[in-house]
Amino acid sequence: MARSSRGFTLVEMLVVIAIIVILVAFLAVWMVGTTEKGMYVKAHAIVKMLDQGCRTYKKDFGVYPPNDKGDSRCLHFYLGRERWIETHKPDQGPAIRVKRPPIIEFPADMLAQETGVPDPNKPSPVVDPWRNPIRYLNPGRYNKTFVDLWSAGKNGTDELNPESPDFDDVANWAKDF
Repeated sequence: MARSSRGFTLVEMLVVIAIIVILVAFLAVWMVGTTEKGMYVKAHAIVKMLDQGCRTYKKDFGVYPPNDKGDSRCLHFYLGRERWIETHKPDQGPAIRVKRPPIIEFPADMLAQETGVPDPNKPSPVVDPWRNPIRYLNPGRYNKTFVDLWSAGKNGTDELNPESPDFDDVANWAKDF
């Protein structure tokens, strides 16, 4: 008996569908891992940017930004506004006041505001990629001569000991910072 070769058998179709499903499953697992890693990379970049902004603020004013608002709103307030710097060289006469641009131009996705243009005069908390507020301590508890800045990570809870197995925070005092 001669068999017709005009189409695929049911078994062949099922094998092809199974292979496609397996490939899609591998792709989905890979994409989720890549997306999660990207969120940590972005959180690290935010903490690093704020870290550098605090160092620049200290260079300009001699102190780190005060923590007078109790959360990361103070970072938006002090680092996101134009500032007046007094330049003074003792051998060149009186100090000159110079207006400087903000240390950091905060994009809207870094702030916990609902709508509108970011306004540092009405500061909003700075947030990480998971929309958790960035933590700020001045003076630092872990950085003895600097400030502590950290993101609570995906789980949103502070696990401040880098040796802990649950440590998913992005902190400026951790070894990998």
